Amino acid sequence: MSQATAPHSVTSSPVSTGQLEEPVSRLRVPTEDELPQKLRDIHMRIRKKFGFVPNFLTALSANPGTALRIMAFYEHLFDQSNSHLSASERELIAVVTSVATGCSYCVFNHRPASAAALGDRVLADRIARNHNDVTLAPRERALADLAQKLAATPHSVGSDDFARLRAIGFSEPAILEVLEVSAFFSYGNRLTIALNVLPDPQFFVSA
Repeated sequence: MSQATAPHSVTSSPVSTGQLEEPVSRLRVPTEDELPQKLRDIHMRIRKKFGFVPNFLTALSANPGTALRIMAFYEHLFDQSNSHLSASERELIAVVTSVATGCSYCVFNHRPASAAALGDRVLADRIARNHNDVTLAPRERALADLAQKLAATPHSVGSDDFARLRAIGFSEPAILEVLEVSAFFSYGNRLTIALNVLPDPQFFVSA
């Protein structure tokens, strides 16, 4: 994400997109001064790292407990020291899952991160449009296909999908982590879609 100055409040006030003013979320969210200290600390840490607080976290702050739960899960899930997957693999799963569920916010959010992890912005953009049209390595193709299945048609996931991953070197813990990352993003996607979270302009500056 680009280093941009963020406002020090989290409200659902309309944001001008150059044509129409659009609300950040369908729910009213509190100002940062109204948030519990633990959540304010997370806002501060994210603002320091990225230069702004993403609208997704702003929207979730309507219920601080929800924001704290999802951020704790997210930060642990994306801790490389605890992962069986590479950063680019996790971002691939995030993007493919978000495309499958139709969550444009999360596609816009993770496309720049995917580009950074891959070191290839064009490839990341192509994956964000349709990973099936991209020539991927067997490992990436297998995990992307499984992520898409789990997000779109979970009952279609079968033993053959697991066998495919095992055959190309995925361990049992790694297979479970692929499912976990995809399921986590499906959860986040559905919250984001229901809240109609407004994509942050920074996603497009850094895309």
